[in-house]
Amino acid sequence: MTSKLRPSRDLFIALVVFGATGGLGIDALASQGQRLFGQQPLALAIFALCCLVSELRPLRWLRLDEGGQVTASWTFMMALLLIGPPLAAVSVAAGIVLLSDAVSRKSPVKIAFNTAQIVICLSLGETVLYASGQGQALLGHGAPSWVWLLAFVAACAVIFTTNNALTGTVLALHQGLPVGPMLRAVGTANLSTDGVLLSLSPIFVLVAERSLLLVPLLLLTTWTVYRTAEVALVRKHEATHDALTQLPNRRLFDEHLHNAVLSARRTGGRVGVVLIDLDGFKGINDRLGHDIGDQVLRSIAARMNSARRSTDLLARIGGDEFALVITQLDSVATATQVAERIGATFLQPCVVEGFPVSVEASLGVAVLPDHAQDSQSLLQRADETMYSAKHANQGVVVYGTQSDERPIGRIGLLGDVAEALAAGQFFLEYQPQISLSSGRTVGVEALVRWRHPVAGVLYPSEFIRLAEQTELIGAITRQVLKEALGQAAVWQRAGRDIRVAVNVSARNLQDVHFPEVVADLLASSGAAPHAVDLEITENTVGLDSATIQWALTRLRDIGLSISIDDFGTGYSSMAQLRELPVDRIKIDRSFVTNMGRETRDALIVGSIVQLGLALGIQTVAEGVEDPDVGEMLRQLGCTAAQGWLYGRPMGPDQLDQLWRPAPAPRAMSAGAFQVTPAGSLQVTPVGGLHVPPLAILQVLPARVVETSLQ
Repeated sequence: MTSKLRPSRDLFIALVVFGATGGLGIDALASQGQRLFGQQPLALAIFALCCLVSELRPLRWLRLDEGGQVTASWTFMMALLLIGPPLAAVSVAAGIVLLSDAVSRKSPVKIAFNTAQIVICLSLGETVLYASGQGQALLGHGAPSWVWLLAFVAACAVIFTTNNALTGTVLALHQGLPVGPMLRAVGTANLSTDGVLLSLSPIFVLVAERSLLLVPLLLLTTWTVYRTAEVALVRKHEATHDALTQLPNRRLFDEHLHNAVLSARRTGGRVGVVLIDLDGFKGINDRLGHDIGDQVLRSIAARMNSARRSTDLLARIGGDEFALVITQLDSVATATQVAERIGATFLQPCVVEGFPVSVEASLGVAVLPDHAQDSQSLLQRADETMYSAKHANQGVVVYGTQSDERPIGRIGLLGDVAEALAAGQFFLEYQPQISLSSGRTVGVEALVRWRHPVAGVLYPSEFIRLAEQTELIGAITRQVLKEALGQAAVWQRAGRDIRVAVNVSARNLQDVHFPEVVADLLASSGAAPHAVDLEITENTVGLDSATIQWALTRLRDIGLSISIDDFGTGYSSMAQLRELPVDRIKIDRSFVTNMGRETRDALIVGSIVQLGLALGIQTVAEGVEDPDVGEMLRQLGCTAAQGWLYGRPMGPDQLDQLWRPAPAPRAMSAGAFQVTPAGSLQVTPVGGLHVPPLAILQVLPARVVETSLQ
């Protein structure tokens, strides 16, 4: 908290404590001539005990990190006012609050404020009752009158309004937010609970007047209200918080940022936004599975949340994206320090199920009014800066300090997609796939690029993952399919029988209309279905498997072939491959590239090839850059390969030179690699490495995969 705003909060608390002292003085005057504990000391003791128990068992007010709590104690505090002398009732209630806060080990400042708050609220309520002559009108077995009812309602209204005004004001001062919106938030959250609990108090008094033995029956009613309030708070929490990390979600983040900007404009202060995006988190999900990925996210969220200041709000706004709202800033340098403290939490790996998982992050910092004038532009500036930090691998970057090479962020990119589609800014390049047995080009993979007017040429890793989180991926996929199918038709008419592979996302396959869209595009392009191959990632197989399998079956019925991309990085099993209509599997480049030097990579690749041979599925190796690796794949029986060894992604006009047989495979040094008559792989330099039978691939173990990549 800045030195500018802390005195405002502390001064307010001091005024509340001073006001409580005056309230006790008024209560003492109103209690003159009455017994110390009133006419019903036993009932007073029972209500005090119930109040203490409910204070020790509060419901956390889940909507605000610094918020108060909901307890059933209001019922019993109000009952104390109705049955006991003012000084005794208020003193007992204040003592209970002080004791419960001390047991909860709250700070002295919070204890002082909460105790004084109760004194002021109850003293004002008692004043209303005694000023109307209805202080203890329920005693003596008298029936409530209309005058008493009006006085009681007025007293409850004063207590409720005062309590929420004091709570909302101190929260607003502490967090540097506008008081008005905070008061509305506090009042809305408490109205359905405190209002009902206050209204139950006369019933307890009347029942106690009749017989104290009946009071326990009413406790069941109070408990029902209590539980109902708990359910309501949990639902409110679920609507504004992320289920995995329990951090605020995008909805609460936007609301908090909006209020913080309003407050900063009014006071002339600053508000900072830090956008945090995890680097390479998709690889963790792919290699280790989504369960491990979820544990990593929870660990990272807890670390960052413990590193933030108490006045700031950390939210999860996307899959692996977080955002921090920094209030009470005195300079951009302070915002940078906060961001660097958050960034430092990524220096140590997360330990998940006994083994470390390293995660890095890119952080973009923007501050209002230094870098933007409203919440929307502030968020966009932070996004642009984070994008630059990710592109330059710089960690923490402040707006205005990054290079001008990529001045557009992810929000800007998504906003430009519609215009890019209309303007034809998306184009395709094709990377050849070579048959390892004949050396001929048997297919190409269509790879989309975006010729952005500001950011230059963007590759799929820079915008496809963003688009997959929105409906934009559907439009992009249709554009890519339309162009790829049109080019396939051109090649077919020229007598070139090659297969064109196009990547589709899980979001495409979850659209029940996608097979119809593909069929329509095929019909309009004139391309033969057998010349089109749709590639899906391995992890797509495990998502909503029934829908995915239905879509793949429909596409296969149309005549298209299906490939599983990035195979070996997830959890595909032989059972899945047997049930899915798959024609080929593409071995991930992370294994292929180094298989000539890494024994384990060679083992994994050989096992996958054997799996494909056993199931009658073709295998395509990605990332082939070394002639020796190409020869190893050929001897293993791999069907085809693609990589820079055979050709980089290029335009259709550059592919003409590849419509001829490639040179004969280069011979390897003797003894370096061979396939035994039994079909096992041997690598002589390491003493004879054998690929075990297909049983080792019942499920390809992600942990073994991870080890091989280290």
